[in-house]
Amino acid sequence: MKKKKGKFLKRNRVTLLFILLAFGYYAFIMMKADEKLEEYQGVQQELKAEINGLEHEIDRLADEYAYSQTPEAVEKIAREKLKMVKPNEIIYLIKELEDSKGK
Repeated sequence: MKKKKGKFLKRNRVTLLFILLAFGYYAFIMMKADEKLEEYQGVQQELKAEINGLEHEIDRLADEYAYSQTPEAVEKIAREKLKMVKPNEIIYLIKELEDSKGK
C-alpha cells in the first residue's frame, strides 16, 4: 500500500505543487480583499457620520430661515443692523465709561 502512495506523490509532484501555489495565491487575494473591505467600511462610516452632520445643519438652517421670515425677526434685523426706529420713537445711546488709564 505504501508503494502506491509513494508512486502517486512522485508522479503528481508538479500537480500538487501547482495546487498548493494556487491555493496560496487564492488565500493571499482573499486577505487583500478583506483588508480593502474593512477600509471601505471605515470610509462608509465616516461618510455616514458626515451626512448625518450635514442633515442636522440643513435642519438648523431651515429653522433659521423660517424664523427670519417672521415679523419679529425682520424688526430685530431692522433695528440692530440698519439702526431703524419706529415713528415717534426716541433712541438713547449710552457710551461706556473707560477705566482710568493712569492706574
